[in-house]
Amino acid sequence: MANGKQKIWVSDLIGNDFKRWNNEFVILDCGTACGKTYFCIRILGKYAAMRKRRILYLCNRNKLKNQTYKQVRDEKLQATIYVTTYQNLQNKIQRGEHIPHYDYIIADECHYFTTDAGFNDYTDVAYNYVMKQKESVVVFVSATAKSFFKYLRDTNKVRKKNSYRLDKDYSYVSKLFYYQSDELPGIIDDILANESDSKIIVFCNSGDRILEMSKIYGDNANYFCSRNAQKRLRDLCGWQVDANGKIIAEPSCIKNYSDDLITFDKRILFTTSVLDNGVDLKDRKIKHIFTEIVDVDTMIQSLGRKRSLAKDDTCYFYIRLYQKKGLQGFINRINYHLEPVELYKTDYEAFYKKYGDGKQRDRLNKNKIFYNLFKKKNIYGQIKVNECKFRKYSQDYDMFTSMKELGHKGYLEDILEESLTNNAEEVVCNVEEMDKFLLFLNSIEGKRLYEDDKLFIKEEFETIGLKLRYKGINTFNGALEDNYKNLYKCRFYDKDTNGKSYVDKRRVLDNGLPNPNRDKRYWILEDRTDIKKSS
Repeated sequence: MANGKQKIWVSDLIGNDFKRWNNEFVILDCGTACGKTYFCIRILGKYAAMRKRRILYLCNRNKLKNQTYKQVRDEKLQATIYVTTYQNLQNKIQRGEHIPHYDYIIADECHYFTTDAGFNDYTDVAYNYVMKQKESVVVFVSATAKSFFKYLRDTNKVRKKNSYRLDKDYSYVSKLFYYQSDELPGIIDDILANESDSKIIVFCNSGDRILEMSKIYGDNANYFCSRNAQKRLRDLCGWQVDANGKIIAEPSCIKNYSDDLITFDKRILFTTSVLDNGVDLKDRKIKHIFTEIVDVDTMIQSLGRKRSLAKDDTCYFYIRLYQKKGLQGFINRINYHLEPVELYKTDYEAFYKKYGDGKQRDRLNKNKIFYNLFKKKNIYGQIKVNECKFRKYSQDYDMFTSMKELGHKGYLEDILEESLTNNAEEVVCNVEEMDKFLLFLNSIEGKRLYEDDKLFIKEEFETIGLKLRYKGINTFNGALEDNYKNLYKCRFYDKDTNGKSYVDKRRVLDNGLPNPNRDKRYWILEDRTDIKKSS
């Protein structure tokens, strides 16, 4: 049950339709934890075994392949279902190896064809193979392949009756928050200070971001990346190689303690999108999931890595927002690769004049969509476009352009499920109330502020539309920085200028009465800009 509604599984949605599938394409556009793998292995797999038919099960990551193979082995279906990766299939095809016929092909996490096309030159090899299998039932499976599924439908590669959809169940998400890049450490610190044992996952958009966070959190966090990351990041994450560069040890931060406890031991895990699937984290202590991944499909995958164990196993989502300047940077980088390809497709003579024999010829050496260059003096030389890459770059260009026009948050509100966006924390400041709030701040400057005062201060922040989740010092100061910057220079401090914590040691108050706050910690709101300048 979720939100009072009976949960629908993939096997319920499909019913007995699968018995009538006959050499056609099928879409399973269904969220995480709704029984996609169960249907493919236990329902379709057993049906195929009974009829002596074979299934090729394609996965986009080795971890997912290993996880899937274990389930196949548990059901004793190894003779029926062959589990491999898209990458392995591509290698076999490129080596000219014979690929046997399969009656069914499960293209699991099929967003691979577009998502991985951004960095994998050969996604179209597997894609072309799958699309040419006219004597097989091909089942495209994903929770986050909206653009790819739209392409399959729009080009009539999948008939409407063969497109199955289940909305993602976000009933386990208590709240969605949006945040800015520089706010991340403050939010994390507040969680660590205010919650005793809850865990945090941060999906970073780059390896450099993980390295940046490692300077702050050091050994207090776990780190995870792919084997193809830069050496400094691999070393941080625990990859080890021998003298010949062969991998001899992988990161061991993800621990599989039991079927209901797959987790990391430290309170924070910083990871790239390599953890986007194949790893189902199960741990009630995982309460906060941050994603800084800008690609929407991959972002949604990252948010789904925690598997809820029960109705009360909830968590909070946090999505980093990108500003227009950053989004324009993405657009410029994409267009650098896209523009020559579009010219090649529409006007070859103009393309050759500009890139084939012109000053910008070297630009093609860096192009990530073309397969290879033609010979310099042969205008009709060989050049091939990776259509998967071209589709991915085109989709990304449209996505970032829309993000810039609508704003990142506005775009996400159009794309994400309403059950998520309707439960998002809005941050809207009222200018008139901000002026009143300044008067409040002026009234507490220089005064000792104890634990009981923090709730009152938090409530005052709400008068200007800032519904802060915590009442920690980093949260308050971050809110002041975001909304006032140089307009108001005072900040909250819990230590003096020598780094000594503020503790009230007064036995009696100025009025002669006993001090009820003796030995209690406190804050001071004051302006230290002159002190910082002189230091």
